[in-house]
Amino acid sequence: MSEITSENFTNGMRHLAAAVNVISAMVNGKPRGMLATAVCSVCAAPPTLLVCINQTAEMYTSISEGKRFCVSVLNEQQHETATKFMKADRDDRFNHFEWDTIATGAPAVRHALVNFDAELDTSFDAGTHTVFLGRVIGMRIADKGQSLIYNAGGFAGLRDVSSDLSN
Repeated sequence: MSEITSENFTNGMRHLAAAVNVISAMVNGKPRGMLATAVCSVCAAPPTLLVCINQTAEMYTSISEGKRFCVSVLNEQQHETATKFMKADRDDRFNHFEWDTIATGAPAVRHALVNFDAELDTSFDAGTHTVFLGRVIGMRIADKGQSLIYNAGGFAGLRDVSSDLSN
């Protein structure tokens, strides 16, 4: 059994594969955003999702004060874009891909698998992070594609293993 430390917990969580998302908001007319995997649905009626953001991150203030945000689920062809976005200065991040807006004015990444445009419903603190619940008021779904996945410290795509199971 491994000792439960912050470092071991973080290393263990790196094995929890998850979709790569751009969390974005418009702040004083400028697009702001970050990559995140801590996103999930809460309920379908009313359509609500959650994002978890470190309280020291710029997006924490952007969402808590602006009350609007967009979650863009990246497709596996956007892995280079995601890397450039992650490494870029905050003022240059949105120069690496096309974006527009849907309902809230928050930047929505074009060609993402899906964009969920949300208004902040409620939030609560959980240790060093805040969990933001957003009511989805606009969305756009792509016709096809596979999710870009973050796992074990790197990006990956999905592979259909259903045929492996039938053998």
